[in-house]
Amino acid sequence: MGNPTESLSVTEAFEKALRIFADVRLTPERTVDQLLRAGFAPELVRTHFPQVAPEIFASVTIDPRLRAAIFARSGGGRPTGPTMPPTALAVASRALNKIPAAPTPAPAAAVAPPVEDFAEGISFQYVPLIQCSFPHADPGTQTVFTRRNGWLELTLSTARPETGLPYGVPARLLTIYCASEAIRTKSPEIYLGRSVHEFLRLLDVPITRGERGSLRVYANQLLRLIHCALSIDENIRDANGRAGLHIRQALFVEEARLWWDEDGIGQGSTLVLSPVLYDSILERSAPLSTKAIRQLRKSPMDLDVYAWLVHRLFALKRPSVISWPQLSAQFGHDYAELRFFRRFFTDSLKRVLKVYPEAKLNAGEGGVTLLPSKPHVPSDAVSAPR
Repeated sequence: MGNPTESLSVTEAFEKALRIFADVRLTPERTVDQLLRAGFAPELVRTHFPQVAPEIFASVTIDPRLRAAIFARSGGGRPTGPTMPPTALAVASRALNKIPAAPTPAPAAAVAPPVEDFAEGISFQYVPLIQCSFPHADPGTQTVFTRRNGWLELTLSTARPETGLPYGVPARLLTIYCASEAIRTKSPEIYLGRSVHEFLRLLDVPITRGERGSLRVYANQLLRLIHCALSIDENIRDANGRAGLHIRQALFVEEARLWWDEDGIGQGSTLVLSPVLYDSILERSAPLSTKAIRQLRKSPMDLDVYAWLVHRLFALKRPSVISWPQLSAQFGHDYAELRFFRRFFTDSLKRVLKVYPEAKLNAGEGGVTLLPSKPHVPSDAVSAPR
């Protein structure tokens, strides 16, 4: 047997890994796969997951060099007991004051570029997600969510009910980050881990750790996005007035490589946007003020109303009236009566106008009338197509 102190470190690390995988709602089979690949001993994993088929354990090849490195780090010689991944080992060791903390290097091929203040204060959001937004609150076990906006209908779906659909402020900020990075780097590969943390700090989102910390929340929402599919149905007309339907369907992510640390998704993690979505983001993204996003980041409705207002007023040439029922279909989520939605929307609009005072509009009994206004993001500062 290994010495008691080393066993305790392994136990703490293993339990922490179990909590992380439970929070992001991995299935038992995927949890077993991740634990084995991280270097935990099969006999230890099997005692916690006896219901998982034996072939799952047999299908995972564990690099012996990983185990050797782990035990060299812990001061041991040959592995004599359960092993743990380096990041989990660091957590357990710090807790026991046995080993000085040291950063775990990311794989050489996945070192993220520094996060810049997107085009001098400009971020981007995918236009269909402005026209029809994510759910405001947790949709629970719901696997399909549909919003309509005039000629456009957006449907979000997931094939993994245990993971769930993306929702709330984190889903919106993560898609803004992905769209902004795709446009900035001209690449479908999006870096996660530290680069996302820097983006959140840029928006003054508190970076908190632990069971209910913001890093764990954003890791969960990222898993939801990765497993999400989008279907965009848009009514169209040709030059002769003939009606048609343009349908665009895409997975949000084609491939992801995630590395786990004690607080969720760590440095070296990446995702690759699906080709359809990546091309569409380059074609149809709207510029937003990063400063405004920072000021409105506490409310999903405020973020939605701001993005919608900036997008609609960017090139508006004449007044446009949007009725309250139309606005409710686009922004309202589960309001029992239209008057409740109207009150909530109006309050949100007041907060948005504080960060975009140049916006000209009238809110009345019939709805909201948008008037030609000064764009919130200067046209000459925007390099991305709209």
